[in-house]
Amino acid sequence: MWIGRLGLVTVVAAGIVLVGPTGAEAAFPGRNGRIAFQRESVAGDHTQTDLWTIGADGKNARRLTNTPGLNELAPAWNGAGTKLVFWRTPAPFGHGAIWTMDADGRHQKRLTTGMDARDPVWNRQGTRIIFTKVVNGGFDLWVMRSDGSGKKALTRGAPLDFEAAWSPDGKRVAFTRGSETGDVGDIFVLTLATGKIKRVTKNPDYDHQVAWSPDGKRLVFERDTLRQSSIWTINPDGTKFRRLTTGNFFDLGPAWSPDGRYITFGTDRTSLLGDLWLMRADGTAKKLLYGVQPAAEGFPDWQPRKR
Repeated sequence: MWIGRLGLVTVVAAGIVLVGPTGAEAAFPGRNGRIAFQRESVAGDHTQTDLWTIGADGKNARRLTNTPGLNELAPAWNGAGTKLVFWRTPAPFGHGAIWTMDADGRHQKRLTTGMDARDPVWNRQGTRIIFTKVVNGGFDLWVMRSDGSGKKALTRGAPLDFEAAWSPDGKRVAFTRGSETGDVGDIFVLTLATGKIKRVTKNPDYDHQVAWSPDGKRLVFERDTLRQSSIWTINPDGTKFRRLTTGNFFDLGPAWSPDGRYITFGTDRTSLLGDLWLMRADGTAKKLLYGVQPAAEGFPDWQPRKR
């Protein structure tokens, strides 16, 4: 997982994953609304990360949070596009807590206490939230109601399970499973009705930051090596790999547009710190969407609006 060029970064070495804050999303179908993202900037002797939104054209940026001494991370929209879920941690880093807020940043509500909780995502109906719970140094997937009640584990055990993404139909959850001493991370899919878990990728590199297409037929994810990160797509059954980005860049945190035509992601292509870029869903027509220096923008999620 990765915060930004100014703060904690992914470390993938000797089969060990050091985990910092990120998230993953589903693209719920609809018209393309605003894009929520996190911006990391220098704040004294550390960095501070806040949440912003921009229009789909990269214009009209709006700041949603401004909390000195705290980081807000990994915003994810509900299916109606009316609320965001995110997680908050003391700066530069500490235990996480899950929060929700309105699309304009108002009515912030804390949902978790007494645990280290990260990476929240809604189901399409906005009634449930899946998140990563840190348990004895490991990571399990948990679920709760949207008001924070009814918390229970979805996965348990030795593997590191994190960065969930709820499918648009609500029946499956894609996530990353890794190990502290073995496989750094691959994509898996959990079928909620049966509890069956299927492995989607098997690669010595680090596959994570998975997100669904709005029709639920494809997954987009990030593949990391020590020298670069690239964006890929794949069917949920593990077939039809397609690489969308190449080059000596760090392309991070992809998210599909609600209309299924585009993918936005963070990258160092135009800035060492990181900007938001946009491409067609087939990887063509890449272009800069938004970036302001000196800051690192990344981990976008696209607001669905009613058709």
